[in-house]
Amino acid sequence: KRMEINSRLTKPLYVAVSSGGSFDSEDGVDKKRRKLIPSLTGWYSNLLHTHEVATKSVSTGILAVVGDICAQVLGEYLKHGNILTTSLDKLRMLAFFCDGTFCTGPLLHYVYKLYEHVYPINGGGDGKNNPDSLKRAFVHVLFDNFVMIGAYISLMMLSTALVEGRYKSIPHEFKFDLIPNIKASYKASALGLMWLQLISFYWLPTNLRVLAVNFIDIIWVVVMSFVTHLHRH
Repeated sequence: KRMEINSRLTKPLYVAVSSGGSFDSEDGVDKKRRKLIPSLTGWYSNLLHTHEVATKSVSTGILAVVGDICAQVLGEYLKHGNILTTSLDKLRMLAFFCDGTFCTGPLLHYVYKLYEHVYPINGGGDGKNNPDSLKRAFVHVLFDNFVMIGAYISLMMLSTALVEGRYKSIPHEFKFDLIPNIKASYKASALGLMWLQLISFYWLPTNLRVLAVNFIDIIWVVVMSFVTHLHRH
């Protein structure tokens, strides 16, 4: 019986060693990692298909929170030379989540649809062989970054001030901070953000552009959150 038990215990080990693996655990992990990205993209694509506006809006809200956290960390570092000497301002994070989910996210969805309806890029990756597609994408990006940006920033300032309970300071902020915020956004766009957006508009279909811009705009949110809260607090 002892020999039988030993053979049962050592047989899996022999098989694993002889096959050059360690119980196939590493292979299993690698397979799971390889399947993770396709499964996530498939899951997100399915959400876009079934709940397009809601998916884009919540994605915008989540990534806006990421941008605001970075802005808070940056602000603490510039003030005290340390990363977060105090806890994060959760109300401020909630304000940016609400702005992204209920204001900016839906607005981006319908604005980008309107761009494509009025002046279509001829869609995604297969449009790269059409020399007119790049010009059309550039027109979209220019209009978005230098015309519509006033609406985006105004909405962000208004919604975050309301959620943070600073509604009495809204007239003062619009009078003294709106133009400086727009100028800061112009600089951030010209220094790199608009070029990343141009790549995403040129290569991606309309339903993925909001997500791509949200990732790019993490940097934009950092800038806007930082300059907006310089005087708010």
